[in-house]
Amino acid sequence: MEEIPLWYWLIVFFCLGACVGSFYNVIVYRMPRGISLLNPPSHCPLCKKRIPIRYNLPIVGWLWLRGKSACCKQPISIIYPIGEGLCGLLGALALYVAVGFGTDFTRPVLAPQAWANAAALFWLLLGAYPVCAVDCKYKLIPDSISVGGIVAGLLISLIPGGITPLQSLLGAVGAGGGLYLLGWIATKVLKKEAMGFGDVKLLAGYGALMGFTGAVETLIVAAVLGLIVMLPYGMIKNSAKNNGAKNGTAKNKNAPEDENVGQIPFGPFLAVAAPFMYLWGNQLVVLYLTYVLGE
Repeated sequence: MEEIPLWYWLIVFFCLGACVGSFYNVIVYRMPRGISLLNPPSHCPLCKKRIPIRYNLPIVGWLWLRGKSACCKQPISIIYPIGEGLCGLLGALALYVAVGFGTDFTRPVLAPQAWANAAALFWLLLGAYPVCAVDCKYKLIPDSISVGGIVAGLLISLIPGGITPLQSLLGAVGAGGGLYLLGWIATKVLKKEAMGFGDVKLLAGYGALMGFTGAVETLIVAAVLGLIVMLPYGMIKNSAKNNGAKNGTAKNKNAPEDENVGQIPFGPFLAVAAPFMYLWGNQLVVLYLTYVLGE
């Protein structure tokens, strides 16, 4: 470890990120359709033939096949290599941020805290992709990310320099349990479901990775981001609805209306806020106390 330079580890993290991105592509496609992530193995969605391992290599496989399937020569969406490449860059960025940036790429990565931060950031940054992609479209959060985050957080806490296993466990139980209780109370008051259980499990995973305080800060920032986005969105939506009524293009009043249509789920706001709060949560709290509360 002492003789391995940073540039080599950045390449390793890029490759790991690209492999994770390839798996996330499977999650985004299969999970909402109720297809197992393991069975059947990778296959062409058109002719159902199994895809050989050499063609499944992230980014390289798509370039090797020139963007067409090997079996039926149908185009393969460029979204796949783009997603894998983006995840690869996020994986390398996780390590680069954890070591404190810098321009000396020949230095080794020695501090245990750097590895603990790199592992946590790797999960937080890459996990945002499937959460946003699946939750925005299907109102679901993959258990492999939410529950997996709890397991990953507990394992990462074993690395010296980060949060302790006790802090990780208390963070998962306190953050997840607290949000579940808050959602339960809101559901009773509003007489409708106010918080999905997927959000609860996702925040529990963040608690395991960041500790209880970091998870609560993430929840607060995500709520603020949600208000910033949803208030203008709601105004625009209501304005369009009113204009449609005036122009006679509104929907039939007797037709059943799905309350979930047009709603933006909360999971993506949590996924976006988490890595920022992991990196700069303490600084944001200091700025808030200094400039808002005047302390």
